[in-house]
Amino acid sequence: MTNTIADDEFIKTLVPLLDREIYVVSEDHVWFRSNDLNVMIHAWYEDGFYSGGSSERLSPPGTSMWADSLTPVKQWLLMYNFDLLRYCLGLEYFDIRFRELLIAPNWSHRPGPNQYSLELCHNDQPTGVFAGKWSDEATNLTWFLNHTPERLLEIAHIEDVEEACQALFGTTHIPFNKEDD
Repeated sequence: MTNTIADDEFIKTLVPLLDREIYVVSEDHVWFRSNDLNVMIHAWYEDGFYSGGSSERLSPPGTSMWADSLTPVKQWLLMYNFDLLRYCLGLEYFDIRFRELLIAPNWSHRPGPNQYSLELCHNDQPTGVFAGKWSDEATNLTWFLNHTPERLLEIAHIEDVEEACQALFGTTHIPFNKEDD
C-alpha cells in the first residue's frame, strides 16, 4: 500500500473535527471514540480488504462494511459520524445514525461472499463494497457512496438542513424507510 490508513489525510482531517483523538494501532489500523465514549470506531486493512467497524470497550472490532479500496471506508466513516460532525460544528443534525434510509436510486444488492453479506451494486454493476445483509449500511451507505469523501465533508458543513439534504440526497427531505419514519 502506498498510503497507510494511519497516514491518510482525510481521516486525519475528519477525526479532529469530531473532537476526537486518533489512536494508531498500526499503520493499517486506527480507531477513535464515537459519540458513545464506550464505543470505538475502527478503520483497518487486513487480508486484502479495507474495513470499517466498531467495538465496545476492549473487544475486537466487528466489521460493519468492507471494500477493496479505502475510499468507501472513508465514506462509511462520514456516514457513521454525520450527525456527530454536524453537532460538533454547531449545526442541526439529521438524526440518521440509527435509522434506516431507503436505498439510493441506481443502487442494488447482490449476494456477498457469505450468507450474511451483500455486495452493493451501482447500475447493476458490482462495486467491491460489502455490508451485512440486515445492516443499515446495506441501504444507508448507498447515498454516501454517491459522493467523494471530500464532498461529503463539504455537505456536512452546509448550515441549512434542506440545502444539505438536497446536496446529499437530491431532495429537501431525508428519505427514511417507511418503517423508520
